[in-house]
Amino acid sequence: MTTPLDPQRPAAAPQDDARLFDLLESPELWPDDPAVQAELAALLELHLALESHGPGLAPALAPPPRARWTGTWALAAAAVLLVALVPAGIAIQRQQSLRALAQDTARMETLAQKRNQDRAWIAFFRQSTTLLKDFQQNPDLCRKGEEDRRQEHEMAVALLEVSHQLAAQGAPVQEAEAIRASLHTWLSELAFESDCLDVQRARELRQWAATHNLEGQTDRMERLLTKAGA
Repeated sequence: MTTPLDPQRPAAAPQDDARLFDLLESPELWPDDPAVQAELAALLELHLALESHGPGLAPALAPPPRARWTGTWALAAAAVLLVALVPAGIAIQRQQSLRALAQDTARMETLAQKRNQDRAWIAFFRQSTTLLKDFQQNPDLCRKGEEDRRQEHEMAVALLEVSHQLAAQGAPVQEAEAIRASLHTWLSELAFESDCLDVQRARELRQWAATHNLEGQTDRMERLLTKAGA
């Protein structure tokens, strides 16, 4: 059985150091004396420090190797390694969670942006259909030979600006871009006219819209995009 240490010894002898190492591998035999426990703890810290500074420094400072406590030190080193790796593992897991969250956020933002763009296209076709239908109606006359197309003119100017924006961002489907281009041409003609439109000119614009089936095309595209986004 290991001989208890004398905490009042004036200086540490080689035999005492060996006994200290014996105690390190038997924690249940550590004395209750705080001074001896502090000495044992300091010795343990010294050994762990030597291990962390590499094999080049440890042989010069460490006591002679003892086969008896090789396994014990391996267990101690594994415990220290576990304590060091647990926070690192938590940090890695947190980084992975943050990365996944960032990817999900980016995906949701992209999806939201696409939905907003699709809604802009739907609104453009819906309002264009309304404008085309209104343009088929007989309006009040500004004076003889001139139709009062103030409301239609204002709407055409607004839709023409929207058409420019949609062309810049790209269409959800190729067919939508083709119909937008046809509408853009017609809107440009109406937007460049005055509020009081010559009756003959109004007839020409209605004929152009009918020839290209603008009303039917815009109405169909609105319903198609609305169904696709539902």
